[in-house]
Amino acid sequence: MAVMTLNYNSKTIGMHQNITIILPEDESFFNFKDEAKPLKTLMLLHGLSSDETTYIRYTSIERYANEHQLAIIMPRADHSAYSNMAFGHNYYDYILEVYDYVHQILPLSKDRANNYIAGHSMGGYGTIKFALNEGDKFSKACPLSAVFDINQLLNIEWYDFSRQAIVGEQGDITGTDLDIYHLVDAAVAKRNPIPKLLIMCGKEDFLYDDNKQFINYLGNKGIPYHFESESGQHDYAYWDKAIKKVIEWCTED
Repeated sequence: MAVMTLNYNSKTIGMHQNITIILPEDESFFNFKDEAKPLKTLMLLHGLSSDETTYIRYTSIERYANEHQLAIIMPRADHSAYSNMAFGHNYYDYILEVYDYVHQILPLSKDRANNYIAGHSMGGYGTIKFALNEGDKFSKACPLSAVFDINQLLNIEWYDFSRQAIVGEQGDITGTDLDIYHLVDAAVAKRNPIPKLLIMCGKEDFLYDDNKQFINYLGNKGIPYHFESESGQHDYAYWDKAIKKVIEWCTED
């Protein structure tokens, strides 16, 4: 098992960025006469109060990934809501750059069937956004304790978090690319490929009602999904269990 911090000079952000990577070792990595076996890969997006290191520190993700031979790519996206910020960096484009970059330099499968995306809270919001917009890259997507009503995220009071940094002077963002419900409608209208969806949220999570409202909307639009809920708060005790389920679900045949 290789665990690494990859620091590279991002052309999108315009400065060096850190990515945390879990890379399970395959026997082919030591057979230097042949090409390495390409691994299945999960892009994992952090939440508002987290960064690219927190899953390594607060969960057993390394053990889960190794058991299922799944590479995990964990980029850092600040307080961006995984958007191209009005006053800040283009973090939506940056995640796409990370996807392309790691698939270029690491032994990762480029097959859509072997690529997945997941994330919690703000990262869950990012997950569903990429699932609806970039479904040609990911076959499965797993929003965990996700924000689906963007106003709940934009209006949250958190240390050094700014709505204006993301949306500028826009008031109503309904119908914009930040509006997940608008993205659902657009994906259906355009017949975009939508990954298989595993949506999870703890019953004691303050976003539980938001999740229930969203899955009802998916059902009304005829979009398949699997929803799992059990006792759980908005914390890493829940996300440790959730990410184990995500890894099992993504790698099952």
